[in-house]
Amino acid sequence: MKLTSLLLFFCLFSVSVFAQVTESDSLLADLDSASTAEQPKLLPDKMLLTQRIFWGEKGLYRKVGIAPQLTAENRAKELKIRRTMFKIHQAVGILTAAGMLAQGILGAKLYNAGGDNYTRIKRAHEATALGINIAYGTTALMAFTAPPGMLNRKGISNVKVHKYLSYIHLTGMITTNILADKIGDNYKLKPYHRAAAYTTFGAYFAAMAILKFEF
Repeated sequence: MKLTSLLLFFCLFSVSVFAQVTESDSLLADLDSASTAEQPKLLPDKMLLTQRIFWGEKGLYRKVGIAPQLTAENRAKELKIRRTMFKIHQAVGILTAAGMLAQGILGAKLYNAGGDNYTRIKRAHEATALGINIAYGTTALMAFTAPPGMLNRKGISNVKVHKYLSYIHLTGMITTNILADKIGDNYKLKPYHRAAAYTTFGAYFAAMAILKFEF
């Protein structure tokens, strides 16, 4: 019951964080601005490496015909695809965060469990970890492979802080999984595994919450 209440509280809070999609706190603010402004260029000067590989002027998607050639009309369609992918990114991101919270609770119980109870919790912990990895991978895929927006804002913004925090929780996610595989051979790694997991969740939660603020 306690676990269910915590998960319900977290999900409701997460929904409130993402419920308002406005120009000030949305990952998609650049799309709204681009739709009303004249853009001499069809692609921004700065793109993620993955975006350049797939959606660049000579990107893979254009070479194999998945993405049409660059025109204003086709770029407008790509921005709609970007919007859809970021909606999926947000929705699956909430599920991932809820799974991380559940994983943390199970992990804490696992440290103090024994006998059959240990085996049961360990299986639940491993199953939850698999689900988190799949959801986290989907969330990252939607963000890193979406078509590029049209604007590159200068200075610090909540969206940029969100991106910087993603580097932290991505590193933490990889570290947590590596240490999880090695704990069976070296139980002294448990505190480091737990620290990596808490750091990952903290950075992930902050990355979601920061979108609520404007600066």
